[in-house]
Amino acid sequence: MKQQKQIQKQKIKTNNCIDFVITWVDGSDEKWIQRKRDVDSLLKMPEQAEHFRDWGFLPYVLKSIELYAPWVHHIFIVTDRQVPSFLDRNGTVESNDLQCENINSDASTIWDKITIMDHMDFIPKEYLPTFNSHTIELNFHRIPGLSEQFVYFNDDTLLTNPCEPEDFFEDGKPVDSAILNGINGKDNLFAGIQFHNMALMNVHYSIQDVRRHLSKWLHPAYGMQNIRTILLLPFQRLQGIHNPHGPMPLLKSTYEKLWKRDKEVLHKTCLCKTRQEDNVSVYVMRYEQLLSGNFIPAKVKNRYLEVNDEPQKIAKALRTSKSACINDVPMGETEFLETRKRILKILQKKYDEIKCAKNKSNN
Repeated sequence: MKQQKQIQKQKIKTNNCIDFVITWVDGSDEKWIQRKRDVDSLLKMPEQAEHFRDWGFLPYVLKSIELYAPWVHHIFIVTDRQVPSFLDRNGTVESNDLQCENINSDASTIWDKITIMDHMDFIPKEYLPTFNSHTIELNFHRIPGLSEQFVYFNDDTLLTNPCEPEDFFEDGKPVDSAILNGINGKDNLFAGIQFHNMALMNVHYSIQDVRRHLSKWLHPAYGMQNIRTILLLPFQRLQGIHNPHGPMPLLKSTYEKLWKRDKEVLHKTCLCKTRQEDNVSVYVMRYEQLLSGNFIPAKVKNRYLEVNDEPQKIAKALRTSKSACINDVPMGETEFLETRKRILKILQKKYDEIKCAKNKSNN
């Protein structure tokens, strides 16, 4: 009987489809630039081109998935009337226009699982055009054919070692770490969005909900991070929640719940053409899962990096973690080009050499 239950549990795990959703934009595309200028001019907003620069990481993001998560059910690349130069409109690899070497377009790999998903294909017309990442992220559940279980990647996030479906979901629940935190005030925009995320959560939850699921919020897997939660437990209101800034496991049903319960707040954010301090972000979906206890506690093995980190630090993180985010920082055009060249060299060494070694071992 016990063996039968284990077999049944294994079937549940393996039969659950997990999709990956990746957002990508080419900020150097002249047509896209003009559309954004039209919106910026209408709103009298300053141009912020550096926030939309393409670092050229996307081919390596996809290659990292091919190497380390070939079990993925489907991959949706979300774009705004753009197609990556190495893919055609259907997601097929264009072999004569690759940004990195040795991309394998064999049907047995992930390359036949890719769909280019334009904003117009899933975001309601009243919110378009949009240059607000929150609008895009808050409408993922509308992507046609998206599985109940999906993982959200920015195009600066790569898998760096073999991953299993259970690294993201177990028994239909997201695998995540629940850690209380203060609000990061590094800039007004980011702090404002964090504040409004928590304001929405405080409407429906309190510190009592953390205490109700305390074994999930104070967990051995979190290590020293538990100190953050211990320090904030005396407060009655939720102050903030730690964000790993890596692959984010999400449920479509969470989206549907919040759009039904908090439609007015989400709608207000989605009407904004660019990010504003009073917006809420996709993190409200994650916080809902954590505060309702609908998750499996685990250590998130992701490394947060910035593009101006030392090359040795980046290379080491790509070897030792399960995933890594290489986040953009403000810099001039010359520094951007030099830094991008340096990081792409590191990524090429990591993923192309592994791919070559893997191909040799299979021959």
